[in-house]
Amino acid sequence: MSMDSIRIAALVEARAAEYDALALDIWDHPEPAFQEARSSALHRDLLASRAFRVTDCPEMAHSFMAEKGSGGPILGIMGEYDALPGMSQACSTSRQALVEGGPGHACGHNLLGVGSLAAALALAEALELSGQPGRVRYYGCPAEEALGRIPLVRAGRFDDLDASLSWHPADVNTPHHYRTSANVALVVRFAGRASHAAMAPQAGRSALDAAQLMNLGIEFLREHVEPGTLLHYVITDGGRRPNIVPEAAAVSLYVRAPRAEGVRAALKRVLDCAKGAATMTGTKASWEITHGKCDFIPNEAIHGAIHETMGQIPLPRPAAEEKTFAKALAATVGRKDREATLTMIGAPTALLSKAIHGEIGDFGRGYRIGGSLDVGDVSYIVPTGQMNAATWPLGVGAHTWQSCSASGSTWARRQARWAAAVLAATGYRLLTEPRLLGAAQAEHRATRTPWRSTMDL
Repeated sequence: MSMDSIRIAALVEARAAEYDALALDIWDHPEPAFQEARSSALHRDLLASRAFRVTDCPEMAHSFMAEKGSGGPILGIMGEYDALPGMSQACSTSRQALVEGGPGHACGHNLLGVGSLAAALALAEALELSGQPGRVRYYGCPAEEALGRIPLVRAGRFDDLDASLSWHPADVNTPHHYRTSANVALVVRFAGRASHAAMAPQAGRSALDAAQLMNLGIEFLREHVEPGTLLHYVITDGGRRPNIVPEAAAVSLYVRAPRAEGVRAALKRVLDCAKGAATMTGTKASWEITHGKCDFIPNEAIHGAIHETMGQIPLPRPAAEEKTFAKALAATVGRKDREATLTMIGAPTALLSKAIHGEIGDFGRGYRIGGSLDVGDVSYIVPTGQMNAATWPLGVGAHTWQSCSASGSTWARRQARWAAAVLAATGYRLLTEPRLLGAAQAEHRATRTPWRSTMDL
């Protein structure tokens, strides 16, 4: 049996109720990074029930691989399922926490994980029906909002892949042509000596002074780093009482740059600020790197196939009540903020005349966003394609209560199934068209640099 995009899409739709129920279940039970025991188990159990060989990855809690097929090339499909802390939200057009202070799927990972899972299942079934060789491997990737895939990359879990695919909920339908930023997160701690701030200030050595001097140094550093470098910090420990010279202080920092090498260069300068501040105040500085991500390297051979496939599989058509919901939700976001979600990837702001992106876009070439994705580290290892699907109203950005609300909607689940169909059909082409896979691999060899984690000093 030959398998075209429409036939593969039908394999996804045949189990629409099952996938929708799973995406809603995970949205109803959000689990933040490193706590996704239930969400991970639901993914693993469904894959095992469909004869995938499931392997837990000891490098990181709640991570796993599940593979099906034999012979031929190996295609990886990556899924996520962690929620964001403090983002609990009802599926509503007004801000309304379901659990005050609780987590919520404001990045749509309930959709991302299930859509990727559905793609892996449909692709494996398509290979079986067509008798084509090839292996499909689903990666359960927890804690994307924190450490992410880095331990799996370090352990070589992606090294034998021939190509990999992923997608992300968004407000537009487009291949992910744009780059992301590389980043590293760290905590700098200063140790000083306590004393009475009025009776014997000369006996103290203020760790808070050191933290503030380091931050001041970072402010002066901003104009002397590579263009596109971003430095963010907050003081997380500044002492207990003003009449005690603080003997301990801590600053949490993010360093971002267009490429991984730029992060490492900027990080050295930031640490020089920490060392200098410690010398000036008679304190001691120490630091811990908590996580980091490389920039995403788009593979245009794969993205071309994704875009072609997007045009072959009809987009869902929103029902009247879904249009009404999207319009009301979009109205809660200011016009300038709505425009920003589009201009940062080169999409025309004229799209905002509608609430839902009901077309196929092709945005982002030559653009880079300030945010970071751990898919970037995978893209250094293997040719990687990614797409966005419009699960949120136009102009709604990630990590907002609006995106969390939209991620629990019927429209979002329909779009997740469409994304699954596009990924599965694109994956089928990569596994069965040697010329396409060869072009993707040749491009990867020409554009990548050897992988080195931004966490490595």
